[in-house]
Amino acid sequence: MFLKSVKLHNIRSYESAEINFPPGSVLLAGDIGSGKSTILLAVEFAIFGAKKGELPAYTLLRHGKKEGSVELRMQIDNKDIIIKRVLKRSNDDIRQEAGYIVMNGIKKEGTSEELRAIVLDLLGYPKDLIKKGKDLIYRYTVYTPQEAMKQILYDDKETRLETLRKVFNIDKYKRIKDNSKIITASLREKKKGIEGFILDLEYKKKDLEERKNEILEIDRRISEIQPKIEEMKKIISDKKISIGSIENEIRELNALKKEFSVAEASLSHKVEQNNRLNDEIKKLERQAEELKKDVEGKSLQQIDAITKKINEKEKEINLAELNYRNSIKKIRELEVRIEHCSDTIKKVESLEICPVCEQKVDEKHKHDVHLRETKKYQELVGQIKNCNEEESKLERIRIQLKKELDSLMKGQSHFNVLKIKLENLNEKTSLMEEKLRLKESVKKEIGSLNAKKSELNSSIAKYSKTEEKYRLVKKELDELLPQERFLELEKKKYEAEKDSIARFIKSLEKEISGKQKAKENLAYLSQLSNWIDELFVNLMSAMEKHVMASIHSQFNELFKNWFDVLLEDEAISIRVDEEFTPIIEQDGYETYIENLSGGEKTSVALSYRLALNKVINDAVAGIKTKDIIMLDEPTDGFSSEQLDKVRDVLNQLSINQIIIVSHEGKIESFVDNVIRVQKQEHVSVVV
Repeated sequence: MFLKSVKLHNIRSYESAEINFPPGSVLLAGDIGSGKSTILLAVEFAIFGAKKGELPAYTLLRHGKKEGSVELRMQIDNKDIIIKRVLKRSNDDIRQEAGYIVMNGIKKEGTSEELRAIVLDLLGYPKDLIKKGKDLIYRYTVYTPQEAMKQILYDDKETRLETLRKVFNIDKYKRIKDNSKIITASLREKKKGIEGFILDLEYKKKDLEERKNEILEIDRRISEIQPKIEEMKKIISDKKISIGSIENEIRELNALKKEFSVAEASLSHKVEQNNRLNDEIKKLERQAEELKKDVEGKSLQQIDAITKKINEKEKEINLAELNYRNSIKKIRELEVRIEHCSDTIKKVESLEICPVCEQKVDEKHKHDVHLRETKKYQELVGQIKNCNEEESKLERIRIQLKKELDSLMKGQSHFNVLKIKLENLNEKTSLMEEKLRLKESVKKEIGSLNAKKSELNSSIAKYSKTEEKYRLVKKELDELLPQERFLELEKKKYEAEKDSIARFIKSLEKEISGKQKAKENLAYLSQLSNWIDELFVNLMSAMEKHVMASIHSQFNELFKNWFDVLLEDEAISIRVDEEFTPIIEQDGYETYIENLSGGEKTSVALSYRLALNKVINDAVAGIKTKDIIMLDEPTDGFSSEQLDKVRDVLNQLSINQIIIVSHEGKIESFVDNVIRVQKQEHVSVVV
């Protein structure tokens, strides 16, 4: 990785600034608090984004500003990379906004985490670092803040070892051992569960054997009862065949009986019919004798003449009726005219003014009208008198004609009765003859039915013992059927019991099979648990110790070499123990790092830092940050002689890009480039 430039907008003490990084060694020079370290923090923010605890967003955005950004240009494996990250202030928080990354001119936008994943991939850092909060490899190989390097020296050994395991990427061995303990604990729990599950395995097997013996016993009982059922079925079948044969005879007998009943009923009906015919014939004979007596010596010859007279008389009566009605009608008309004359006379007598001409009516005219109407009235009265006389005459004629008609009608009625009696006599005679013929036919049928009854009686007698035989066989069958049902029910009971036991056996076999497999699995889990506890965990511990021993040896050698370069004092020697704790001996006695001077402490910290840089770069393959290192105030407390030693350190590092933050002016003499930073009215600027 090679840094080219970084642009800061509203980042901490910077409002707007661009810093270009040349290759070789570069010194960020300036007074304390001028904003030198901010440039290194901005680079880290551009690469990894803000991080809680290490590089929170609220420590980066300039006070009072709504937004800020960092744009970093760098080169990785000949790829030109531009990364831009943005910060925005809300009401109560500062958050990271989406940014972008440009690779060889191709721009891709993404969230903070998406950009972080892309950058980690470009840097060749292990994938699991994407989910970790701390960028340990970067912190201990590229850039470590001023006080963070000393912190690892003062941590307790467990914290330090855990940190170094993560840095060297060998904490996986501890995770594996921890996970192995979890697995073995889980295996123990599973074993306990399985042991409880298979506790009754032998009992289940014994129970299975007993159930199978029960099946065999039931099969024996079924085999004993089956021949009895078959024998009973044969006997019942024979009985049913016998009953079937007898039932055919009974059906024939019933048919004969039914036919006999029909013949008997028919004979009874015919006898009744014959008796009824005798009675009817005798009755008809009596009625015919009586009718003969009534019509004896009488003739119907005068009936036509009487009928003719009746018709003529009816015509005369109709004509008399018509004249009578006309006479009454004429009388009614005359009465209306008389009433009209009376009204006219009364009106004329009282009339003063004519209603037509509206002139006064004189007495002469009234007298003339009165005479005229009186004459007309008298004439009408005379006509009514004549009409009344005519009406009386017509009424007498009409009554007389009706009397004559009644007399004729009586004569006609006498002849009609005679005619009816003659017709009735003929009818009775004809009906009597018909009844006599029917009686002869009925007598023949009665004889035929008596013969048929005699024949049917003979046929029925042949089946006299059939019904008794049927009752006996039916009784035997009725006694056998319950026995058959009992045997069948016994067999079904055994079969149902067998099915129930068979289902239980199937369930039991399945349960035993599961328990047997569980038992086999228990053996496998025991072997696996023993293998993990006795072999795998020990192997991981051995591998971890081997790797740590190799790293420890390399680290210890580098640590001592760098310390000897920085501090040429034969009275002080230094090394690291197995927990990578610095062991310091002064004048032959071990001493604590807290007892050293400021320059000596800085020498220990810088040596530890440079040794870590080398060991990590060698141990972690594929990372792309091996050619750059950033040293933040690496000479704090150094004497002038020790500052000279820094030149030797820089020459021995053999790193393409070295960025140093320091306010020591002497360092300017042995770096390739100097970038000066100062504050102007509380704003950091590059000059």
